[in-house]
Amino acid sequence: MNTVAVTRPAGLGDDTIRLVKELGWKPLIVHTVELRPREQSEIFTELSQVLTGGPVDWLVLMSPNGANLLFDILRSHGNLLPSVIGDLQLLAVGPKTKDALARQGILSVHLPDKFSSIGIADFLSTKRLAGKRILLARSSSADYSLARELAKNGATVDTVNLYDSIIPSDATSFERFIDLIRKGDIQATLFTSSLSASNLFQMSKKYIGLDELVPRLRKIRIGALGPVTARKLAELGVPPTVVPETFIIDDALKELLS
Repeated sequence: MNTVAVTRPAGLGDDTIRLVKELGWKPLIVHTVELRPREQSEIFTELSQVLTGGPVDWLVLMSPNGANLLFDILRSHGNLLPSVIGDLQLLAVGPKTKDALARQGILSVHLPDKFSSIGIADFLSTKRLAGKRILLARSSSADYSLARELAKNGATVDTVNLYDSIIPSDATSFERFIDLIRKGDIQATLFTSSLSASNLFQMSKKYIGLDELVPRLRKIRIGALGPVTARKLAELGVPPTVVPETFIIDDALKELLS
């Protein structure tokens, strides 16, 4: 049975394992990113500072875990919840994030056509952003390109970092990946973020030279979730063979493994 490696943050991947098996492949979840929640007191302080500037018009949430973390903080500090909700409009990046918000009792949620920073910018560019305030709730590893793009349209953009992105302390899954890639026992790899690609190459220095890793990766199917990830892989010398139209892991796997 062919094996596909999929990069996922530490602690995630059970849903991916089920899908890969359904597709007739053997899954290997490779943890190259660890999302460590920041102290709630730090997030609360940053939120409070944002809200001193007035109510927020748009709240953008990037992940289910981020949505749950943020609303847990808002509810545990009840004086913030009315200030944030108000006439706020929510934009969820992906159906799973929207589902997480629904479980929080938030049902009126927008979805961009593409579940990425580009998709967010495209969606919000159709709105009247002049004078509007947008809050991006995301990981500390995210760059500022989205905020700059939204500011060009007249919005005031604030960012609250919910997670710090670090290299995982447990390298077990990565060591398994290196062992199998050396043996030629991995036939495809899906990189789900540019950070996961960068970290994989960073982590590999301890185990395998790039002069060995890059040629081995170039011999197998490589999928990139989104153009930013695709560009990062190309910079690393491993241009992807598949860049799906959607930014959903399930869709990407179906296309990569078909």
